[in-house]
Amino acid sequence: MRLVLFDVDGTLLLTKGAGMRAFKRALKEVFGANEWPATYHPDGKTDPQIGREVLDVLNLSHRWSEKSREALLASYLVFLEDEMCKVKEQGLIQVLPGVRNLLEMLSNQQDFLLGLGTGNLEGGARIKLGKAGLSRYFRFGGYGSDSEDRTTLTRIGIRRGAQMAAPIAIEGIFVIGDTPFDIIHGQAAGAKVIAVASSRYSVDELGMHNPDLLVRDLTQAESIIDFMRQREITGVV
Repeated sequence: MRLVLFDVDGTLLLTKGAGMRAFKRALKEVFGANEWPATYHPDGKTDPQIGREVLDVLNLSHRWSEKSREALLASYLVFLEDEMCKVKEQGLIQVLPGVRNLLEMLSNQQDFLLGLGTGNLEGGARIKLGKAGLSRYFRFGGYGSDSEDRTTLTRIGIRRGAQMAAPIAIEGIFVIGDTPFDIIHGQAAGAKVIAVASSRYSVDELGMHNPDLLVRDLTQAESIIDFMRQREITGVV
């Protein structure tokens, strides 16, 4: 059995800023923060990490505690549901090129088990994937609600996938993501990483972090599956 853990934002879909707007609303409700640091980029980071780091940039780190953290994340999920409903009604949720076909092909293969490795809270991932019509493909995952550290949450996802596959042995573990963090933490967790230049980071920028396979998008499903079956693939697909 081969485990495949997908990142969500920028890898599977784009939500036209719904997550960012939900975070801004939650920060205002819980901490009274009326701004988002212009230089702060959340790409590839976990939701708890984003909350903590934004407060630090805004000089509000003294208000970060277990209680305020939980209040922020709970508020965020409420606002995310609202924001995702709006973008769905407006037809603005974008499932990225090749995603549906790749997921369909993999889900029809008996030797692949699909899950998530995402900085989203589990509830947030479910909201986004549900609105995009992608939930049914994923049977396990590691989430930002499991750990602020992306390597740790990826390992948790791998463990859950292995438990689900048991007693069948795991022959390969793969992470598919669109940021340098997906590459760094996926490899640190023991997975081979397929980096996809489908969002903020270019092929050249991702290539600097030495992913195991680098693709421009997920349209070349056959080549990606060949790679995961340990068939030689070179260059950028």
